[in-house]
Amino acid sequence: MKGRRDQCGFSLLEAIVALTILATAGLALFAAMNQSVQMASRAENARLADSALRNAMAWLETVNPAETPQGEQQLGEARLRWHAELVEPARDAMTGYMQAGLFQVGLYDVTLEVSQSGRPLAEVVVRRVGYRQVREPERL
Repeated sequence: MKGRRDQCGFSLLEAIVALTILATAGLALFAAMNQSVQMASRAENARLADSALRNAMAWLETVNPAETPQGEQQLGEARLRWHAELVEPARDAMTGYMQAGLFQVGLYDVTLEVSQSGRPLAEVVVRRVGYRQVREPERL
């Protein structure tokens, strides 16, 4: 039997095991980084959609659905499309003295679609009151 020599360094099997452990740790780190990037991207998309929807809702305050039941508007980089459908038929508005007022009012479901660069960001349905003047005030 030959005597045992002092060995220096790693054997081939030890090097392969060390590389396997290192590769496994690297893959786990890469997966975690990839997931973080995806989450950041989703958060940025949600922020853009929320901001565009808030702008659209604020702009919609200027629209009377009885007079403009549908349309489009550019709001910065976002494009707003709306379509209003009558939910409750128009009725005479009443004055404080239970007389017919100057306006007829109706309830509308307004569908808002907000998109940016052709990509949809948000879609929401809100209820709005639409009005139309049907009488002139009496002159004293």
